[in-house]
Amino acid sequence: MPDDYAYINTRVRVMRTKLLDGRALDAALAAGSYPEFLRVLTETDFASDMREATGEGAGLPELDRALSQNLFTTTQRVLGFTEGDARREIESLLMKWDLVNLKTIARGIISGRGSEAILDGLIAGGTIKPAALQTAAQSSDLASAAAALSLTGHPLAKAFRAAVQAYGTTSRLLDLEVALDQGYYKHTLQVARDNSLKTYLKREIDVTNALIARSSKGQAVDPSLFVPGGSLDAGGYARLSAGDTGSVPDAAAILEAPTLEDAEVAARTVLDKAARTISVADSDGVGIILDFLRRKEMEIAKLRLIGRGKYYNLPTEQIRREVQA
Repeated sequence: MPDDYAYINTRVRVMRTKLLDGRALDAALAAGSYPEFLRVLTETDFASDMREATGEGAGLPELDRALSQNLFTTTQRVLGFTEGDARREIESLLMKWDLVNLKTIARGIISGRGSEAILDGLIAGGTIKPAALQTAAQSSDLASAAAALSLTGHPLAKAFRAAVQAYGTTSRLLDLEVALDQGYYKHTLQVARDNSLKTYLKREIDVTNALIARSSKGQAVDPSLFVPGGSLDAGGYARLSAGDTGSVPDAAAILEAPTLEDAEVAARTVLDKAARTISVADSDGVGIILDFLRRKEMEIAKLRLIGRGKYYNLPTEQIRREVQA
């Protein structure tokens, strides 16, 4: 297995041809019922994961597990092509799902959602072992979850402990989530050797800071909420929080979005464009893999939306609008 991207990208390009194209998604959208939607998926590369989802009495939980398994299998296959520094860099990209999962666990524990609901919300694409995630999700409090994760030695375990401490001081969920962001990006920037990866991470950090600034809009600027590593310094973040997007033009759509959902759509649009640009500009670096992983994530998200729409018999046009958003 190589430590360079030439071989890895060749293999990932082949995998990219297996992603569902517009026609396949249109066929899923055009399905007249939930069983027909499942049949459409069994005629694609998802077929091997669909056995439980198509069984008698199966519903959305089985579909979610099938899609999660497909995502997990895909990420593990990509990792299987790598070793050395390239593997560590790709693992750092997959840790974005670990970051999302840790936030999901923290939110669930704080709100008292229950372990089953928390586990249902996790994404099976990161690098934390499922057993460790399950133990953390079943914890009675944040400190216990942090202790469970510490036993894994995972790079984000330390960040989670810091996040729990931040929440213990302020009881503000935003402080916990930003502390996790800070820990994640500190780790990924330390790992990154590929210039394209560094470029993308800086763009992602800028977008993250824009989302944080939007969430604290109308409040006094809090420098502890700044995530370093992007194009902004602390002073730039303060100006961004005050509405000055001159240093980060892409942030305007995020800050001015009428709802959080619209802001997140704007953020995804910026990052999707960045990934596509990098994949074209640097075909010998991590860009191809980065773009593929974002496309795969979007494919899974769209199929979840379509599946739910068909299960609840929503109008096709309504489902289409949600998928396009």
